[in-house]
Amino acid sequence: MTTWIATRWENRMKKITIIILIGVLLTACGGRMSKKQSLDHTLYQYAKVMRWADFNTAMTFFSPDMEPANKPSNTDIERLKQFGVSSYVSSPILPGETENQIIQDVQIKFYNLHTKREKVVIDRQVWEYDDENKRWLLVSGLPRIVN
Repeated sequence: MTTWIATRWENRMKKITIIILIGVLLTACGGRMSKKQSLDHTLYQYAKVMRWADFNTAMTFFSPDMEPANKPSNTDIERLKQFGVSSYVSSPILPGETENQIIQDVQIKFYNLHTKREKVVIDRQVWEYDDENKRWLLVSGLPRIVN
């Protein structure tokens, strides 16, 4: 009788251990998945904003620590407003210099609202993950379409 109880007790302990291990593994994977999901969501939202040529909203994706050379001035934004976007095609993401950085090249076709001339630009976007705010931020600035 005691061996039956001991065997039953061992089986329960094995099940509990397996359940705890599965829980720990799912929790560990969940953090990585949410970072990836956050990246996918951010890139999708940014693409949507850019397709509508909403450059003011696009600036909300910028890192506050962005280099001054990449920060557009008010004049730059006003110049950009003379363009619409006819196409926004993103390439697969590439790893950046750190594990919290990715690079994405995007082909954007802009057209001048006044002349209707089209210009194709390859925008190399550099995104960095902010661990504190759990958010991806653009550090490379807006596409350079006005020389």
